[in-house]
Order: sequence, then C-alpha cells, then structure tokens
Amino acid sequence: MFTETWMKVCDTVSIGMDPGMSQTQQVEKQFGLRQDAMEFPMMLVLSIIYPCNFGCPSCPYTDGNSEIRRFYRERDGDLFPEELWNKIAAEAGPYGAWMRCTGGGEPMLHPRMVDMIEFAKQQGCRVWMNTNGSMMGPHPKHRRKLERLIEAGIDLIEFSMDAADAETYAKVRPPRGGPPRDPKGWFENHVGNIRAALELRKKHIKPSRVVVSIIRQELIEGKLDEAVQFYLKDVGVDEVITRKFLTWDDNTTISQNKALDHHLYADLPTERKQPCVWPFERLNVDTLGRVALCGQDVSFRTADKFPTLWEHTVQEVWRGEMFDWYRKMHLEGRGAEAWPCRNCSAWLAGVRDWEHGWLKVLKTSGEHLREVMAKDLGVEVEIYNPKG
Repeated sequence: MFTETWMKVCDTVSIGMDPGMSQTQQVEKQFGLRQDAMEFPMMLVLSIIYPCNFGCPSCPYTDGNSEIRRFYRERDGDLFPEELWNKIAAEAGPYGAWMRCTGGGEPMLHPRMVDMIEFAKQQGCRVWMNTNGSMMGPHPKHRRKLERLIEAGIDLIEFSMDAADAETYAKVRPPRGGPPRDPKGWFENHVGNIRAALELRKKHIKPSRVVVSIIRQELIEGKLDEAVQFYLKDVGVDEVITRKFLTWDDNTTISQNKALDHHLYADLPTERKQPCVWPFERLNVDTLGRVALCGQDVSFRTADKFPTLWEHTVQEVWRGEMFDWYRKMHLEGRGAEAWPCRNCSAWLAGVRDWEHGWLKVLKTSGEHLREVMAKDLGVEVEIYNPKG
C-alpha cells in the first residue's frame, strides 16, 4: 500500500511553479500519479521479442548499436513467454490498462502474438501495437493476422514508417542485412498494409486507431512536413506521431548528432526540477519478466532494484517502496540525485513531456476515427480515452 507520507507528497507537491500563477493554475500544473495510475500503471510497455527482420539505423537494438539482443539470446529470452503475458493480462484487464507491444524486435514475428492479443482483449485490456508492418501483408497469411487483430478489437496499431518516399524509407527502414533489392516495392508493400488496416476496421466496424510514427532524424531532413501530410491526407491515418530522436545514453553507441533537432542535446543542464513522467504512468517489462525503472533503460540495468513479475504481481511492484522512492525524489525536484536519472539525456532535454505524449495521441486519433466512421459508414463508435 502507499504510505501516508507518499500520498501526501503526491497530493501537494508542485515543482517549478510561477509565483504569478493563480492557485487554480498551480493546481492544474501539479505533478504526481495520474488518476488512472493510483493503483496500477496506466500502461505496461512489454518487450515482446528481440530478433527483428529490419536493420533500422536509429534502433537501439540494431546490430552495431548495442549488445542487447545478444544478452537476451544467451539467456533464452528472445520471446515474451505466453504464460507470463497471460498472467499480466489477467491482472491488467480489470483496470483497463494498456498493454503496449514493442521491444527489441518486430512483435508480429512472435508466433503467438495474435493469440496473446486476443486473450488480453478478452480480459478487458487495451492493446497498443508498435510494428514495422511487414508481417501484416501483402501475403494472405500475414493479412489474415492483421484481420484477426482488428476483429479482436485491438485499440491502436502504430506503424513505424519514418519516411514517405521509397528512397528515404530504404535508408531509415531497411531489411536486416542491407538495402532492399526493390526500394519502391519495399515501401509500397508496407504502405499498402496501412491502407489494409484502415479498410479492415471499416469492414468489421471496429474502433481501432491506426497511426504512423516518424523519428525526427537527420536522414529525413527537409522531408518531414511532406511525410506527415502524405500519411494524414493521402493514406488517411488517424494521427502521425513525430518522435524525438533518442540515443538511450550509454545503453547504445548511437550518436546525438543524428537528431533532426540539432539543439535538442546541445546544452543539456545538469539537473531538472520538473519530474520525469515515466515512473508515474508506465511499467516496463522484458522477456525475462524483469522490470525497469523506465523506457530509457532499454538494457534493464535497473532490473535488480525490483522483483520480477514471475514472483510478484504488477500491482505489488508498481506500489512498492522502490518506485515510491524514485517518484518522491522527482516530486521533490531531486531527480538528478538518483541513478540513472542524473545521466538521462531524454529527461534533461525535456523529451519526457507531461503535456503531450501518448495521451495526446489517443485524444487526437480518437477524434479522427470517430469522424471517419461517421462520415464513411454513418455509424457512431465508442472511443476510449484515459482520464489522465
């Protein structure tokens, strides 16, 4: 259970407030556990698989960028165990928590992924799939997997595209092992899979959000705005997420100089008073059932601070003393005193934003989805949004 002291801190601490703000404005700016996260994380970020069929240069797991895949391969940790998934889903379902399928590889390569998502939806979970889209068509076997996801009522599919033209896409999203033999076909097949997802949700009248994400990296310089418009207007997705470029610090060898926003890491402060949002919303789990403090820790070096989810429930870990301690440090403006927070370029650069992120994506994509279904099919669909 939360301690009385912790609850008091959560209720009263305001960091970095402007003395000129009204009391109401200050209350609105308070930090702490969001309403939907008081008892259970709003989102479980699950590393579904570590092998991948792509070799993206900005990925922290790509060969040459880190030794993370090797670590899991040597420990028989390539795939998320279905037994553990079911255990987590059964606990998360009553809370309507999000299970986000991501990780060090392509989730749809997991041979049981569709079955696992169908189970999670039956438990009442919300499911967000991060995918490169390659396993969703055009082959009929793969297309059927996509259709099953839609039929199951998957809540959001995020296609990681990073470009809107074949030449650039071949550079930012190449197959593992080298450039594609047919860049145009490589690109068009994956765009076709996005279009298929949009059509299948109409066919089955399902409120599945379909979004595209683009990493703000140097390789797309001068092409970002055009790419956003292509996916919004031409393809017709519900939202385009433009993600800040991350290096994951000393977890990888990725250079900060590859960011499209060159100022982002130019003059990082040594401390930051505003708390990081991650420990207040999300719990990160790897294929071994270990928990990490946050998504920046892709190597799970903080895993030894927490019990595994084989041994404990999600709720026990989320409400445990260690997470409480990190939250308290951040709420008191002392996050930079904690490891690994003091070395986190994403937090110090302000990338972990309380005002935007996934909650904003759900709101904007949900509004677009509702409009499309009403306009094209004349039906009203129920769109879920967290209270925040």
